[in-house]
Parts: sequence; C-alpha cells; structure tokens
Amino acid sequence: MRITTLRDQSGFSLIELMVAMSIFLLILVGVFQVFDPSSRAYSTSERKLDVQQNARVAMDVMSRQIRMAGYFPENIDADNTNDLSNSIQVATESALSIAGDLDGTGVSNVFTFCRTNAGLWRVKGPIGVAASYTCPSGSQSDLLAESVTGLSFAYFDATNTPIPSPPTGPYSLDGQGLAAVPSFANTTARGAVRRIVIAVTTRESVPNQPAQTFNLTSDVRLRNP
Repeated sequence: MRITTLRDQSGFSLIELMVAMSIFLLILVGVFQVFDPSSRAYSTSERKLDVQQNARVAMDVMSRQIRMAGYFPENIDADNTNDLSNSIQVATESALSIAGDLDGTGVSNVFTFCRTNAGLWRVKGPIGVAASYTCPSGSQSDLLAESVTGLSFAYFDATNTPIPSPPTGPYSLDGQGLAAVPSFANTTARGAVRRIVIAVTTRESVPNQPAQTFNLTSDVRLRNP
C-alpha cells in the first residue's frame, strides 16, 4: 500500500493576520485622507456655484422686467382716457416698485423687488393695492434667490445725474416707501429716472469654513420713460 504524505495545510497565524489587517487599515486611511479633501472641495465649489447662479438668475429677472417698466397695453389703444402713467411707483435705496405689463400677460400690475432675511423677493399685484407694495405679501410673492444679504438701487436722470443729488442714503424718491399705496401728488424725482443701477450681495456659508461674499451689479436703462 502506498502511503500519501499530506503537505502542510496550516492557515495564517494570529500575528500574520493582525499584520495584514494593520497594513490594510493604513491603506484605507491613506485613501480616505486623499479622497475626503477632494470631496469637501467639490461640495464647497458646488454650493458656491449654486449661490452665484441663483443670484445671477434673480438679477436677470429683475433687470429684464425693470427695463420694461412703463409698458402699459392700455396706452396703445386710441382712447387716451384709459392711459396709465407712473411707471415707477416706489423707489428707495433698498426697494423698487414698478408698474406695467412686464410679464407679457396683457395686464398691467405692480412688481415690487425687495429683500428680507429670507432672500430676494418679487411681489406682483394690482396697481393701487397696498399688498402689492408690501414685502413679502403672501401668495403674490416669489422668492427669487436665497442667501441674499444686500440689495440696493441707485437712480439717475437722462444726463446720468444721481437722483437725489448727492445720493446720501437712506432715501425714498418723492418721500414714498413700501407697505402703502403711493401718492402721486409729487412725482418729480420718480418721473426723472431714466437709469437704474442694481447691486446684489450674496453670502455663501459652508460649515467650518469662512463665509464668502459675492457682488453682482446691473446697469438698466428704461425703455418706456
């Protein structure tokens, strides 16, 4: 009878297993140390881009509609008794209410642009109704952008002279502010506005990192003075 000799089939020793696990853990820690900063940098960049992009979209909406201030379909028909005026309803250092068919619906409304701690708002409502000049105002309000920490407007006449001159703030053209239906007994300052410079400041906050601030400006010339 032939006797078969079995080879040594013993497994790893405990020491060998611990050494292997230690090496594996060191490799994992190295991979994590490389991957984690990259992941954080990507997340931070993505949040920054979101904040900036939202602000740019909001600025584009404001610029486009402010440029159309004073476009009233009622002024086109032959009956001038229906004509509307006062394209700039309220103009302050930090808020602006304009009137017209600014969204192409065929109906003239008030569009108020303003800011609260929640962000940048647009309020749309009927002309001559206090809620249309209130920031914000229930279902009439659209939040255009969050993380907006600053909103300002500067006004100029046809010769690019500041209104008021000098423009020492805070100011409300013709003494009219938000939260009430404006009076049009005096429209000297509002009626002279031909150019509006908008400035928006956004603040992007990331945990455990310094907050970063971004500034956007837009120079708008009115088409329907």
